Amino acid sequence: MAVTDILKRDPVAVARKTHEAAQRGLANAQAKRAAAVAEVEAAERAQTVAATADGDAADGVLESATRRLRDARDLVDAFDRRVIPSAEAAVTEAEAGVADAERQVQYAAAEAKGAAARAKLAKDYPGLEQRYTELLNLVAEADAAIDAANANLPTNAAPLPTVEGPVRDYPAQPERIVSDTVQALWYHQDGSRVLDQSRVKDGKYQHHKPGIMVHNVVTDHCRKIDTRVVVSVPFRAGVSGPRLSATKLPPLKPEAPADLPEKIEYRVPDAGQREGWV
Repeated sequence: MAVTDILKRDPVAVARKTHEAAQRGLANAQAKRAAAVAEVEAAERAQTVAATADGDAADGVLESATRRLRDARDLVDAFDRRVIPSAEAAVTEAEAGVADAERQVQYAAAEAKGAAARAKLAKDYPGLEQRYTELLNLVAEADAAIDAANANLPTNAAPLPTVEGPVRDYPAQPERIVSDTVQALWYHQDGSRVLDQSRVKDGKYQHHKPGIMVHNVVTDHCRKIDTRVVVSVPFRAGVSGPRLSATKLPPLKPEAPADLPEKIEYRVPDAGQREGWV
């Protein structure tokens, strides 16, 4: 079946309807079996009443109740042995049908996409390959001219960049100074800078957090020293992108393989070929 026919027919919707019908069938069978079980219980009660009743008429009632019970039990047995298993099998089969229909749709969609992409590749690639080759040759010729000019620069002329460098590369960034100031900062008695300046109160370094008592701590008297504070963005190395010459486009198809010459082999005939031989 054609791909478009599969997608238009929507086999998943058809399979789901079949599955829903199978589920309804199973539910109906289960409901009727439950009714048959209730009939068995009612027939058993009727049989018990008839069996314990007085008079000759009770014998006929007992016989009727017994037939009713037998018929009800036969019906329950039929549901258990045949109807319910068949309905359950139909549901299982329908579930498998839904899964298979989903696979069919997935397969058909993938086949359609593959065919469309294949057709576009066959149509567009030859021209793309030609344009790419022309561009590659253009860049190579320009780079060769640039190399020649850079090897013989005019006075005060800067070297020319390659064709691809400005559009493909991220140049290196030198260190950039954001701010350069002189600030009075606190320093410990040993000469090291206080890392958390907020912990110095009235020239004394607070060794503990507020509200927590700490005993036997030597007082750290701090002093302010003018310090040059420089904020900068560090040097960033450049990144070079790949070049056209490093990316070769493959041909749409390789060169066709040469036909091999015929060869003759001498083999033992198989059983079918031996028939009729003398």
